[in-house]
Amino acid sequence: MSQYRRNRRGHRRLPSLLLMLLWLGVAGVVSVAAQDLPEVVATVQGQSISAAELTDSIQGELLRLEMQRYQAMKAGLDELIAARLMQLEATKRGVSVEQLRQEEITAKVAPVTSEQVKAFYEANKERIRQPLEQIASRIEAYLQRQGGEQREAAFLRELRQRYEVTVALRPPTVEVSSDDDPALGPQDAPVTIIEFSDFQCPYCRRVQPALKRLLQEYEGRIKLVFRDFPLRNIHPQAQKAAEAAQCAAEQQKFWPYHDKLFTTSSLEVDDLKRYAQEVGLDTGQFDACLDSNKFAEEIEADLQDGQNAGVSATPSFFINGQPISGAVSYERFQEVVETALAQHQSTQRAKP
Repeated sequence: MSQYRRNRRGHRRLPSLLLMLLWLGVAGVVSVAAQDLPEVVATVQGQSISAAELTDSIQGELLRLEMQRYQAMKAGLDELIAARLMQLEATKRGVSVEQLRQEEITAKVAPVTSEQVKAFYEANKERIRQPLEQIASRIEAYLQRQGGEQREAAFLRELRQRYEVTVALRPPTVEVSSDDDPALGPQDAPVTIIEFSDFQCPYCRRVQPALKRLLQEYEGRIKLVFRDFPLRNIHPQAQKAAEAAQCAAEQQKFWPYHDKLFTTSSLEVDDLKRYAQEVGLDTGQFDACLDSNKFAEEIEADLQDGQNAGVSATPSFFINGQPISGAVSYERFQEVVETALAQHQSTQRAKP
């Protein structure tokens, strides 16, 4: 996941007392921090600085902390649920948990073959940068461990179907405006995915097939909104690429141009203009738009909204307000979308 390394406002680390208040809070981190702090947190030459002013100024940082807090609690809860399920199943079978694990996980993971080791090495040798003979045993151990983890996850899914499990822990949600940015899907779709992305980011490119599959398989139920978050300090071509896509949107061809940008790694200005011709744009209008920096302020507004929502890396997504980030798998997207759909249906049933 590409990192947004520059702190736009130049904030220092949060004070330990504030971090403690945030960590112990039960509700949303921003509201808890504001409630637990005095109304006036400082004065400078008689001029007050309010708690609301403080929390507003570090809103993005607070939201990131709240998400980290939730992820830590969810990981811990998942472990506790897994242990409880394993104990229930072991008791039902009259065996120990260790024996259950041996029968259902260890015994059902096939030994890693030399062909699998070689295939993994060939797919990753540019990153490994060591001869296969020196690294083969470590690759084998890694693949064996990965197989065990996958089998354990599958077995726990089976157990969740056998035993009733309800989870009251909910992820934090963030209100993020879709602004007037390009969107696919119906306006009134029950699920809205807001994507903050960067055309030069390889992880943003990698996640596109999963997003396309979601739109196809949940047609009519998902709206995808694209917002720009060019990481200009590490992706120097991202800003102009974002402006170019907005120039294409001006001619109602944002999505074809978007797809074109994500299938290439060459984003020089001359390339951007050539792609405009390839997707059928009026090149004179497009070139004038791009050269004028017409949409630079629009890109900056997206960046500001993303930072206020806690975005610090690309790609970042908000699915009905629930933040997830990185080049996540289709299955992870599907999990969050299904949850959002279920929550929407529950809300609709509850209406008088």
